Amino acid sequence: MDDLELGVESVLEKIPILVIGIDEKFQVVAWNNECERITGYSKEDAEGDLEAILSLLISNPDQLKNIVKILQNFEEHFENWEIEFKAKSGERKIVSWSRVPISSNPKDKRSWVAGIDVTHRAEVENSLKSSVKTLSDFQTALNAVSIVAITDKKGIIIYSNDNFCKISGYSKEELLGQTHRIVNSGYHTKEFFTELWKTISKGKIWKGEIKNKTKEGRYYWVDTTISPILDTKGKPIQYLAIRNDITERKEAEEKARQAENNLKTLQDRMSPHFLFNTLSIIHSYLETNSALADSAILMLAENYRFLIDNANKELVPFDIEWQFMENYVNLLKLRFQDFMDVEIKKEGDFAGCLVPPLILQPLVENSYIHGIRDKEGKGKIWIYARTLGGRTEIKIRDNGSGFKDGNNKSRTLVNIAERLKYFLSDAELRAEDHPEGGAMVTVLFSKPRNVNVLVKD
Repeated sequence: MDDLELGVESVLEKIPILVIGIDEKFQVVAWNNECERITGYSKEDAEGDLEAILSLLISNPDQLKNIVKILQNFEEHFENWEIEFKAKSGERKIVSWSRVPISSNPKDKRSWVAGIDVTHRAEVENSLKSSVKTLSDFQTALNAVSIVAITDKKGIIIYSNDNFCKISGYSKEELLGQTHRIVNSGYHTKEFFTELWKTISKGKIWKGEIKNKTKEGRYYWVDTTISPILDTKGKPIQYLAIRNDITERKEAEEKARQAENNLKTLQDRMSPHFLFNTLSIIHSYLETNSALADSAILMLAENYRFLIDNANKELVPFDIEWQFMENYVNLLKLRFQDFMDVEIKKEGDFAGCLVPPLILQPLVENSYIHGIRDKEGKGKIWIYARTLGGRTEIKIRDNGSGFKDGNNKSRTLVNIAERLKYFLSDAELRAEDHPEGGAMVTVLFSKPRNVNVLVKD
C-alpha cells in the first residue's frame, strides 16, 4: 500500500462521516471510527456478513429486507435513503445514507456506503412540525371563537379572519389595506386611542374594551388584546389584535344602568317635595285665578302620567318628550315667574323623531338649578329644537354664570350623554359657555342606532 492509499485510509478513518466498505460477497471490509461512535459497534463486531450487523441495528424485518435489497443492487448508480436504527446503547439514531459504486465495471460488485448522523436535525424538524401543528390547532381554535386581525406597524390591516368580516359586515377585500378607523364608532375620545398607540408602540400589550361600528351602522363591543410582534431589536413590526364580542354583556349592563337612572329620575320627578311645592302654588291660585289653577293641575297630572307610562321605555316620540318638558317649564314659571323667564321654540317636522325619555326636562332643570337659580336679578332660559336633514338639534341656554366656575356640569349631563350615545346614531352632547354669557348645552343625534330598538307600548 503506497503513501497515497495510506493517506486516503487515514482520512476515511477520521472523517466525521460513517463509511462502510462492502465487497462482492456482501461482507463488511471497512468500518470507520464514526461508524463505531454512532452505532456503538466496533470493527470486530461489524466485520463479516453485512446483513448480520444490520440485523443488530434494525429490528423491523421489512425495513431490514428493504435496506439489504438496496445494498445488494450493484448497478452503477447512487442510492440515497434515511433510516432510524437503535444503537448498541439503546439510543435511537437517524442516519442519512448514500451507496456509491466503487467502479463503473458492472462485474465489480464492491461498493461504499457513506452516512451522516442527522438525529439532531430530525429531532428539530419533528419538534418544529409539532410546534407548527400546535400553532395551527391554536389558530384554528382562536379563529373559531375570536375576532383576529394583524396590522403592520402603521396600523394597516394585513390579515383578518372570517369572524372579523362577520361581525363588522365588511369583506376581507374591504378590510385589507385599511386601518381600524373603518370600524370606528366615534364613541371613544382621541386621547383613548392615543394612549392605546403609546402603549403598543413601546412593545407592551394593551387590553381594553372598544365600541365599534359595523358597515350597516350597528354598534358592537369587543374585549380587545393587542400584542406587538417584535423584531430582533425589540421594535414592533406588526400588531396582533385578538377580540371577543361582548356586545350582549355591555348592552345588559347598559340596560341595567339605564333602568337604575330612570328609576332615580322617576323618584326625583315624583318626589313629595316637588309635588308639595307645586300643589301649594296651585292652591294659592284657586281663588285668584281658577282657570290657571285648573290648567296647572292638568299639566301636573299629564306629567305624572308620562312618568308612569314612559319612564322605563327605551325611546318615546319627540313630541311627547317635548310636551313633558313644556309642562315642567310652565309649572316652574308658575312658581318662579317673578325671577325667571323662558323662551321656547321648535322648528321642523318631528313626526318620526324618537328620543330616550327624560332627556329634555332634566336638561332644563339643570340649567335652572346650576345656572339661574342663584343668579342676582331675573334669569332666563332659551330652549330651541329643530330638524335638519334627518338630524335633530336641541339647544338649551341660560344667562347664568356659565361653566367657567365649575357650575352647571352636573352628573345629569354625563348620564344624558351616555343614554344618547347608547340609543341614537351619531349622538353628541356639547356643554360650553355662550359668547353672550351663561351656559349652553347642545344635543345632536340621528335615528335610533339599532333597528331592533322600538318604542314599546
